[in-house]
Amino acid sequence: MSAQNPDRLAELFAEAVRLPPAERGAYLERACGDDAGLRAELHSLLDHADAVPDAFLGGARGGDEPAGDALPMPEQIGGYRLLRRIGSGGMAVVFEAEQPTPRRIVAIKLIRPELATPTLARRLEHEAAVLARLRHPGIAHIYEAGFAQIAGGQCPYFVMERIAGVPIDEYARTRRLSVRQRLELLARVCDAVQHAHQHGVIHRDLKPANILVVEPDAPPADARSLAARPKVLDFGIARTLDADDALTIQTRAGQMMGTLPYMSPEQLAGEPDRIDTRCDVYALGVILFELLAGRLPLEVPQTLPQAARVILESEPPRLGTLDRALRGDIETIVAKALEKDPRQRYASAAELATDLRRYLADEPILARPASAFYQLRKFARRRRGLVAGVLVAAAALLIGSAAAATS
Repeated sequence: MSAQNPDRLAELFAEAVRLPPAERGAYLERACGDDAGLRAELHSLLDHADAVPDAFLGGARGGDEPAGDALPMPEQIGGYRLLRRIGSGGMAVVFEAEQPTPRRIVAIKLIRPELATPTLARRLEHEAAVLARLRHPGIAHIYEAGFAQIAGGQCPYFVMERIAGVPIDEYARTRRLSVRQRLELLARVCDAVQHAHQHGVIHRDLKPANILVVEPDAPPADARSLAARPKVLDFGIARTLDADDALTIQTRAGQMMGTLPYMSPEQLAGEPDRIDTRCDVYALGVILFELLAGRLPLEVPQTLPQAARVILESEPPRLGTLDRALRGDIETIVAKALEKDPRQRYASAAELATDLRRYLADEPILARPASAFYQLRKFARRRRGLVAGVLVAAAALLIGSAAAATS
């Protein structure tokens, strides 16, 4: 690596890895100038990052140990015995490990030695600190953080809950979940995101790869219920709502943080003052659209200017035009979550979850004006037996009245 520029290498990589591949070359030309060695090292790191999908910070979705990773696996980190490498990316390596007391399997995220600079250390410490303040069954728990002596240097790491799950979109597809089950699953994701928001944390990078679904060891007592539980992870670029919070990764004006297809218009504009919890609501809307339609709401180009134009100006199709079964309340809920103006969106993840559950319970949703006919139709669906009895009684009364009138 560029021995005289370790911090610059880490900073440039953190910026470049989040750009569309088509834009990275031009970015590196501008950023590296005449430093061909720095540019070559960044290209190498980016090639490695692209070879493995991400789920953790710079990590992988999981699976067996990736081939070609030159970092040797230590026997132990802290008091944890390493078992195998489960994820590897441009910034970090994730290991499965065993903790002796209490006895359990955990995941350890370790910054790569060549990137173990103060800049990346602060970022990992930020993620660990964010996770430490969140306690929810739908969010990966953090157990411990520290530094390990690896390859002659001090590398930051943290120990977290081992999530043996699959990304939410893959889970829904492979398990062939019904529309109802997909809505129920997304409502549970909203609960976890709302917990983060209530504790002053905006995720800023919600996407299927960062939401893993775990199934319990035993099936539920009610075979019709959805036993699977989603787990939200990768709070590496999370932002806290506390104005003076030292945990917050500061976003400069014009700097974007996130993944293009899931970024809200205000997030894409790179205006930090406009970013609040509603940018996560927009991302949840994109994920919900994807779960129901099997595609993204917008075809986002890889080049940033074109992507910005599409996200800022193009309207996604109504779900009902893609699948007639999704007409009505479902497409109304999704459309409200995807509103370009954050003031027109659901104000919170909790409001989105509430409407999803109201729909599932055949109750009127809050995303549309509740006309008398709409309320009556919803009541009839919830109380089919009662309504049928009333209609039978009314019919009998009419027949009896007609018979009396003709006698």
